Amino acid sequence: MTHGLRSMVERLKAVSHPLRLRVLALLGSGELCVCQVAEVLQVPTSSVSEALRELRRAGFVNERKEGRWVYVSVIPETEMSPVLKGILAEAMALAEVHQDRDRAVDVKVLGIPAVCCKAEKTVKAELSHV
Repeated sequence: MTHGLRSMVERLKAVSHPLRLRVLALLGSGELCVCQVAEVLQVPTSSVSEALRELRRAGFVNERKEGRWVYVSVIPETEMSPVLKGILAEAMALAEVHQDRDRAVDVKVLGIPAVCCKAEKTVKAELSHV
């Protein structure tokens, strides 16, 4: 396998998992905090972080920190490969993705502190029962 082919296979593997594809498609409509992504998709923050790690490794998403919050977004369209553009276009047409995007609107209205502090309290409560 050539370096270019290996690289493409690795990028395709990054979106071959349902959660990673949902995260990528959700971020296709704009930047979100990691906690917001977890809330929208109704999955643990740790699962979102793992999915984002693979998507970053593939070069599909960017991350920035602002205070204690970590924001993630899809790379700018000018940097997207035709493969990534095609994957996003196909994913955006899926019913699950439309539901995720609708839920994202509601989650954004709550504000980051409300969503992320709720997530932190849930994790602390779960750890206290261990």
